[in-house]
Amino acid sequence: MAKSALGKGLGALIAVRPPAPSLQVESEDSEKIRQINIDSITPSPLQPRKEFPAASLQELVESIRQHGIIQPLVVRAVNGRHELIAGERRWRAAQQLGLTQVPVIVRTASNREVLELSLIENLQRADLSPIEEAQGYARLAGEFGLRQEDIAEKVGRSRAAVANAMRLLDLNSQVQTWLTQNLLSVGHAKVLLALKSQEEQLAVAETILRRSATVRATERLVARQLGALSPRRRRRLQSPSVNAAFADHLQSRLQEHFGTRVILHHGEKHGRIEIEYYGTDDLQRIMQVIGLAPDE
Repeated sequence: MAKSALGKGLGALIAVRPPAPSLQVESEDSEKIRQINIDSITPSPLQPRKEFPAASLQELVESIRQHGIIQPLVVRAVNGRHELIAGERRWRAAQQLGLTQVPVIVRTASNREVLELSLIENLQRADLSPIEEAQGYARLAGEFGLRQEDIAEKVGRSRAAVANAMRLLDLNSQVQTWLTQNLLSVGHAKVLLALKSQEEQLAVAETILRRSATVRATERLVARQLGALSPRRRRRLQSPSVNAAFADHLQSRLQEHFGTRVILHHGEKHGRIEIEYYGTDDLQRIMQVIGLAPDE
């Protein structure tokens, strides 16, 4: 059964219905929206998002200038001040406008709940870079002991999606920076994960940028890089998790190509590909994609 989209998000914070049990966050004074001094608010160190592009922030500034802050910020009380749980972009925009007060809802939340809710909000709005998303999952796993299955349940993603995101942290640090800067795509990154050596990842990534290589061209570059190695070194560089990431990337490519669900069963010496179809017309369409004419 498909998971609901990205957990409860801000609905768990300000909706009338009670929040999901896994993200229970108690309200102070029954959802009351209050105006507080903007200087009493501080950003959360648990916020997974690190980059706030100036262009999109300026658009929000203009929106608030015309319409005000429509959705209140969500904060918690910490050491006599208010720490943001949700709404850092609105807070930053309000600062730029010189507002002295902003509308907030005050909540009681643990550090883990703050991180979970911040992740969900940013994922719902597609505000996180792939590396920021991976780092958020890694913090939930490392600091709070959550398994990948637990993280997936809380943020409304599949376990495989969480695992594949976290694998991006195995990339060379400079490659991660280029991915965050959108100089490399997630598709490029998944292919680079076939190289376990970070030095080789960096070398191939530099070639990608120099040549403006596509993902398919990157696949050929990585294949040549692996082919140039001795069999022993090639086996050492290709761990099971790396093979799984590469297989996941190929499965996604196949699904895009055929326009239907494809399952790739990848083994060391053999495997199989399952292509789903729905009725005779769909089967004929897939045959045409393959290049086979249906028997008349």
